[in-house]
This record gives sequence, structure tokens and C-alpha cells, in this order.
Amino acid sequence: YGCAGMGPYPGGQAEYLRVPYGDFNCLRLPEDAQEKEADYVMLSDIFPTGYHTTEMAGVQPGDSVVIYGAGPVGLLAAYSAILKSASKVMIVDRHPDGLRLAEKIGAIPIDESKGSPVDQILDLTAGEGADAGCECLGHHAHDPQNQEQADITMNNLIQSVRPTGRIGVVGGFQPEDPKSSEALAQKRQPAFDWSLFLSKGQRIGTGQANVKAYNRRLCNLIEVGKAKPSFLVTHELPLRDGPKAYRHFDARENGWVKVLLKPAA
Repeated sequence: YGCAGMGPYPGGQAEYLRVPYGDFNCLRLPEDAQEKEADYVMLSDIFPTGYHTTEMAGVQPGDSVVIYGAGPVGLLAAYSAILKSASKVMIVDRHPDGLRLAEKIGAIPIDESKGSPVDQILDLTAGEGADAGCECLGHHAHDPQNQEQADITMNNLIQSVRPTGRIGVVGGFQPEDPKSSEALAQKRQPAFDWSLFLSKGQRIGTGQANVKAYNRRLCNLIEVGKAKPSFLVTHELPLRDGPKAYRHFDARENGWVKVLLKPAA
């Protein structure tokens, strides 16, 4: 139970789960919990994390927002920005399945394999850049040649967000990556363009999502039909098929975006 490496309660994907301080940590679900199971299960982490990114970026109604990464977190960051009445939500990736889902919820998909994402964002914002940006990739980011490059999204965000704009970061950056071809990346110290960041007067918010701060309100949105985060679920499988699902997802196979594992199935 809890974030990986930060608690003594392993084995969350199992038939039974021990939740410490259950009276506080558990969230009582509405009567339609079974009917909307695929929506409510997103409250355990992924929906609040996407929402948290937009909070760190200070997304306000009417803002233009750019999200780097159309994986589950990035898609729910885009969805959260839309729920907050952002005027324009752009999401950058190269994988067709994520970009299709982004377009499905009303975001503007930006395929970085077809040209500089920074240039595409500037074109969509009259050259000014977005009001806010969200980093939802971390060390999984890749350069145009599809080589891992941990610093590319942060530096692209600085260029993609307007002066005095705001950036939220939830992408995971690991303590070290000994197999990386870059010396700084091996120590997980990706290069950062401080000069441009300071000259543009931007602000950055980051940190692990405080799920408890958000999930009750997000639960209310699901209950009344104003939020349906299950749009990103592509597969529902029994728990015994978990290893197979992980292999498909880790290989970034087309169509494998978000998998629900059902212990009782």
C-alpha cells in the first residue's frame, strides 16, 4: 500500500490489501460504486495525480495548457485541465493510441514525430506559448531519434510556456540510471536551461500527489456525471493475467494504454 519504496505494505495488486489507518485513508464510495467501478478506481492514484499536475501548474479557467506525455497521467492531466475550463489543451506525444484518446476528450494532439513540438505549440498560441505546462513523462522521455533523453521535456516546456507562465511536474525522475549514454543522466541529474527559465520569469511546482487532498472532490464529480476518467481504460483483465498485461504495456504496444486488473474475475 502506498507509493513504491515508501511503505512497509507491499502487494497492492492482490486479492486482499492491508490499508493502514483505514478509517482515514479509505474513501467511502457512493451507491453507484459497482456501476462506475472503472471510474472510481482511478481515484486511488492516477486521476488525483493528473489533477495534481494542473494544480502545480496553477491552471485557471480560460488558460491555454500544454501537457508533455499522453500516457495515463498525461491524459488525466489534460482531462483535469478541461474540467477546469481551460480554453485550449494541447498534449504532446508520438504514440498514436494516446494521441487518439487525447483528441477524444477534446484536447489538441501534437505528434512530436512530425516536427518540433515547441514550434507546433507556438503556432497554436500565436507565438506566445501556453499559459501553463505539465510534465508527465520524467525519465521516460525520448528525443526525435527515439533515444531516451531525460532532460528534453523540461527544456521543451520552458520554450513552450509563455513568459511568467507556470509549470507543474509529476513525471518520475529516478535517483540513477547507470545504463544511460549521458553522464548526467546516469546520476539522474538532467541538464536544465536555467538561463531561459529565469529570463522568462516562469514558476515550477512539483512533488508527489497528495491523493487525499483531491479524491473526495473528484469522487463527487464522478458521482454526478461531470467526470468519467474511465475513458482511458483499454483493457480489463483478471489478476492472473497481470504479467502478460505488464509485458504489453512495457513494450508500448499499440492499444495498451490503461489496464484494470480484477482480483475477483
